[in-house]
Amino acid sequence: MYSKMKKSIHMNIHLSFLTAVVLLAFCACGEKLIIDSQPKPGTYFFSFENDMEGWEKRAIDLELGDTLIDWSIERTDEMVYYGKSALKFYLENYNDAGKIWIERPFVVKPNQNYRVEVTYAFASADFGLANLWTIITGVVTKSPETRDDLVYQGHTGNGSDTDIGFKWLAKNYNFDVTSDSDGTLYVIVGVWGTWEGPRTYYLDFLHIDFTLK
Repeated sequence: MYSKMKKSIHMNIHLSFLTAVVLLAFCACGEKLIIDSQPKPGTYFFSFENDMEGWEKRAIDLELGDTLIDWSIERTDEMVYYGKSALKFYLENYNDAGKIWIERPFVVKPNQNYRVEVTYAFASADFGLANLWTIITGVVTKSPETRDDLVYQGHTGNGSDTDIGFKWLAKNYNFDVTSDSDGTLYVIVGVWGTWEGPRTYYLDFLHIDFTLK
């Protein structure tokens, strides 16, 4: 499933966004992640080098009494997998319910079946098996408004039994989705705070591939 990738980026304009083919060694637990080496329509790469690159910051379920818990999603250079910038996710999850994510609409053909692959580098300091949070990653036809609109994946653990600090992990998910009549699909990536307290995570090297089925 995993093999070595060479460092290269091929950029071209596609539907008003930068598309790219990226080959880069992606280490996670001794393995290396494959990313398609052939440029094709529907392939996008984001490393947040200059701005948010069209991604919107979102959050829900922040209420704690009469206040809201703090959260942020910002570009940073303090923990980077590729290039000079990454995204830092921070959530003070004192209500044990907060959800924060980034989302971006992509224009596709209406009423068509797609296989969408979402791949990224995710840095987590969570270790062991207890008190882990949950990853949010999915492809949906509408911008999420409630917890039921989001798509949840596995936990945020970095695979270590002891506290080794942040570790970059390879995350790779595939989705089968049918576009609706307006021809827009939304990609979402983030975290759900499933244990009380503040935590930080990092996201970089985000690659998305749309393929008609």
